[in-house]
Amino acid sequence: MNVNKRLVVTIIPNWNLKVDLGECLDSLSHVTYPFHRVIVVDNASTDGSPELVRDQYPWVELITLPENIGYAGALNVGIAKALEWGAAYVLGLNNDTVMSPRTIQRMVEVMESDLATGIASPKILHFYNPQKIYSLGERIYRWLPLPVSFGRGWPNLSTFSRIWDFDYVTGCAIMIRTSLFHEVGLFDPSFFMYYEDADFCRRVRERGYRIVCVGDVEVYHKVSKSAKKRANFIYRIRARNRVRFYRRHRHGPHPLLTTMTLIIVAFYRSAIHILCGKSELAWSYLLGLRDGLQEHTSINR
Repeated sequence: MNVNKRLVVTIIPNWNLKVDLGECLDSLSHVTYPFHRVIVVDNASTDGSPELVRDQYPWVELITLPENIGYAGALNVGIAKALEWGAAYVLGLNNDTVMSPRTIQRMVEVMESDLATGIASPKILHFYNPQKIYSLGERIYRWLPLPVSFGRGWPNLSTFSRIWDFDYVTGCAIMIRTSLFHEVGLFDPSFFMYYEDADFCRRVRERGYRIVCVGDVEVYHKVSKSAKKRANFIYRIRARNRVRFYRRHRHGPHPLLTTMTLIIVAFYRSAIHILCGKSELAWSYLLGLRDGLQEHTSINR
């Protein structure tokens, strides 16, 4: 397979988010990077999303799926097409995001400046409050049972506009060197959605590649627009995947400490939901916790 060393393919999994998808594609029409193609992988939407893409965005490659195979599965479908095209990089992008014009250009510059960089993400800002950061990334500390998140709720100050090294970055906007797919495989579709990005990042880090946040460019994220359509299901699957991920990939001094921390956090969050009158979400979260703990998963040390 011939690789086009300049081609970036943006892949947008979509499920019933027609209006937001259109705003995302509008922003991508203004990117400054010239060697760029876009794929929308539609997870059996019923809200007219495929028709919108066909009618108003003829420059977008549309792949329609007969059923919803989840975010991870849809990404993998798009990645297969990008590899057929010989892309050097893919950019996995949430459908509820808006891209700044020079973000892709800048991330490619960072990736090409160091071949040891396997993954790059922009600074993720809240769409409805761009003065607040949604995420920069997360770092592992060997004495802590869970990684430490950087950027959540922080003010968007100029001091954060630099290159950051992390162990994990969010999959809502994640640029990946396509050669990595031959080394570590694709996203694990069993996650469906949530933590498939962390699982992929972990496999990349274990191969010795850098994962960076490019803090001087941004993507604006509306946060969980699709997830809110099926809140109970999403709470359960997110809780399950959280436990699955940390049981699969060791963190901290001992797996038991990590498991106990996850249980404590789950009961704390469930109590908050109950106090807020959302007992159904608390129950869904606890069911997901149980699902994750009952899975047969071996720790990767």
